[in-house]
Amino acid sequence: MKYTTLIWLLFVNALSAQQPCTVESIMAVKGKWIKHQDANMKASSQQVISRIDKMQQLVQAAYPEPMGIEAAWYRSMGGHYSSINNNSTAYDLNALFKTYYCNTNLKKLLPGTETGNWFYVWANKFSWFAEKDEYFLIENKPTYLLPKKIGELNGFSLFAGNDNGTSNTGTRFSKTILISRTGQWPFAPVSRKQYLLVLLKNKEDEHKRHAEYLLKMPVWSDTEEEANKQKQLKRLVDMAQNEQSKERVKANFLKNYKTAKQRHQEDITRSEEIYRKDIKAAQDYLNNSADEELAKPAYIENNSYRSSFLKFGNEKEGRMLVQVNTNYFNNKLPAYAPQFLVVYWSWNTEKPSLDFANHIENNFDFKALQTMLDK
Repeated sequence: MKYTTLIWLLFVNALSAQQPCTVESIMAVKGKWIKHQDANMKASSQQVISRIDKMQQLVQAAYPEPMGIEAAWYRSMGGHYSSINNNSTAYDLNALFKTYYCNTNLKKLLPGTETGNWFYVWANKFSWFAEKDEYFLIENKPTYLLPKKIGELNGFSLFAGNDNGTSNTGTRFSKTILISRTGQWPFAPVSRKQYLLVLLKNKEDEHKRHAEYLLKMPVWSDTEEEANKQKQLKRLVDMAQNEQSKERVKANFLKNYKTAKQRHQEDITRSEEIYRKDIKAAQDYLNNSADEELAKPAYIENNSYRSSFLKFGNEKEGRMLVQVNTNYFNNKLPAYAPQFLVVYWSWNTEKPSLDFANHIENNFDFKALQTMLDK
């Protein structure tokens, strides 16, 4: 009897020790901030380190008590995206937020091993804020597509990030802000005229290359043409079942037969027609628009903007095509001084993730980041 009672008590204690698996129980878990190992930090980067640390302090002040989340951060430099100004150093604050989940095997709440919750501050580089295009060049310099503007946040222009959508791993959201000197931008809009002129020039060059290719294609001589013609005719006539069919096949073949020279010329004519059709909308807009219309920023709506044009979008519908504004940068400043900053955060639909995103949007001091510029 005593043995049975002991087993029962152990069972009850085990049940009471198991954590409930609900949203409320997850949100009741108090997380903490931890520091991860830095990436690609140079030995002589103390000035960079001090600035990244100030950025991290702002994030932690906005989200001091993670709930249902373990928060971590680390510093980094270099990487795939370099500074858009040769005299400035690019560096990053990286913060990640792993949400807790119910591990059904262990019967306990654990932080996830991966996360879609991130917060970044990028100094002196666009990173994911703008999509670089090294193929659509203006004055031999690359262009960039800005994200869509979706509103304002604390006096700053708010843009959609590039992590918005649903996949087999769930739904993810992202937003971004570029912080620069008041009234100044590290990018300059590409005008509609600039865009159209480059598009038409690229289309013309492409058409010329194709036309030259067609002209260089070998064409049969008259002797070769006649031999091929008779060979095709014999094959078709031999397949006919009687003399009447043979005569009908022969007549139809000769009626519709085109020589290689004729087909070659048709290819040239068709290529010219396609080219004229492709450039018509761009050419008409360029020829028929007033100067003030052509001077407006080029907002792009379609992803095939390099090769086709139908119409321009506006600020709500399209993405502005820009280039780096070299006049923005003060090259007398130390390389470590942030001359502009990009803030980027992403999250998913879990309750702790939404709580993290709300803290960022409601509590983060973007203006304090702006005071760090040029220092």
